Amino acid sequence: MSAEEIAETFRALAPADFRILLGTELGMSSREYVPVSRVVHYANLLEEEVLKRLPELIDKRLLVSASSRTLGYAGFRLTFLGYDCLALNALVKRNLVEAIGRPIGLGKESDVYSARGRKATEIALKFHRLGRISFRQTRRTRGYIADRSHTSWIYQARMAAAREFEAMKRARRAGVPVPRPIGQNRHLIAMGIFQGIELSKAHRLPHPAKILRLILLKLRRLYCDARLVHGDLSEYNILVAESGQFAFIDLPQSVGRNDPRADGLLTRDISNVAHFFARKYGVYILAQEALDFVRARTKRLSLTR
Repeated sequence: MSAEEIAETFRALAPADFRILLGTELGMSSREYVPVSRVVHYANLLEEEVLKRLPELIDKRLLVSASSRTLGYAGFRLTFLGYDCLALNALVKRNLVEAIGRPIGLGKESDVYSARGRKATEIALKFHRLGRISFRQTRRTRGYIADRSHTSWIYQARMAAAREFEAMKRARRAGVPVPRPIGQNRHLIAMGIFQGIELSKAHRLPHPAKILRLILLKLRRLYCDARLVHGDLSEYNILVAESGQFAFIDLPQSVGRNDPRADGLLTRDISNVAHFFARKYGVYILAQEALDFVRARTKRLSLTR
């Protein structure tokens, strides 16, 4: 989905359209496809108005329908585009977003676009797409949805965004470099933009040993002060600028340091970073020493080249 398609569709929607989308969303809390009677009830519109607008919303790919032959009734559910418009509308009403721009990164679990925020500042919009991949896979790998019997893609994507937004706020308060969290609604996060590229794509670093030391120091702050473990850290979700400044991104899988999975995830995070610097820059550190440093069990940190 291009930014132009999202923006064009969003601008074409009337207030009644948003109410129908919202009514469908509310109905999806208990079923995948929502009957017309429930959409009418939640949207608080006349049935004639809803029936008139439903085909247009389907044509715009904001809703999909299932036949009465399949369900026993005519039902409707949101698409990701419909959910995008609901979330975007909420942030526009809060004056956090003025316009959506070019794609920054499109992936399996999220799409990120540049945008214009308050006072014409450049920001980023991250739409979580967790349900776009296998429901079973995400329920198995994400602890926060593993025990929920009815897990829709709406719930998965919204929970991922909410967890990441909260983790970003905690990290920023602890002095950990992450994009500035601006606002969140449903599966959408508005955040500041860090001008850099993935560490994996950097052709060279000015002082790789110094940068590795700083990364471990910031992970120590994340662990000790924010009381979090990133949970999915590697060279692909550390952004680095030409100056050597860096930022951690993609925190929806972060866990509290008292979580049963925390030790294993922290070990993996540090191992991923250490192996990358050893492989690409010939900077080595003992894994146990790095772990002890991040956990504040030692102040010693010996890097060799």
